[in-house]
Amino acid sequence: MTATSINGIDVVEDQPAQSPLTRPGVHVVFDKIRHLLLADGSEWYGCALCDYTSQNKNSILPHLKAHAPKKAPSSKAGKAITAVRPNRAPSSAPSSRRTPSRRADGGLASLTLGELVTRAQQTDQLREQRDAARAELKEALRQGNGWKSQVTELRAQVEHWKQRASVAERQLARVGRLVGASA
Repeated sequence: MTATSINGIDVVEDQPAQSPLTRPGVHVVFDKIRHLLLADGSEWYGCALCDYTSQNKNSILPHLKAHAPKKAPSSKAGKAITAVRPNRAPSSAPSSRRTPSRRADGGLASLTLGELVTRAQQTDQLREQRDAARAELKEALRQGNGWKSQVTELRAQVEHWKQRASVAERQLARVGRLVGASA
């Protein structure tokens, strides 16, 4: 729900804002801060959750706290931590900072949490499909090996019967010569 115009000037490009953690080979972006390019060529930054905009990227980050759910500390220790660090949540709260990916191409670092969850689910589905295909292949190989042994056995039987037929033909020829000679 980022702003579509600022001070009457239309936004022509909207993309995730680059994090200061970005360095050569590692591309890190904010998922809730947008980098906006206006029709007049000026660059602005905006909140991805509302229409708040500023020319200073650093002013968007504190604004995001307005979208965080208000939650009182649940324990005595949590109250003590909040008293010592009033601007921070208790240490058990998940960090809102993004960490850079170990991949050099920055592929995973540029994804939002939702996209990462989707990819994880797709990975699980692909693993299940791979395991099913492996099981089918194993069964086919087992059946193939069964057929292979049956073919080998049948070939041995054919060779055995060929030898018996050859012996029978020789004996029949001998008998035919004996009968023909005696007649």
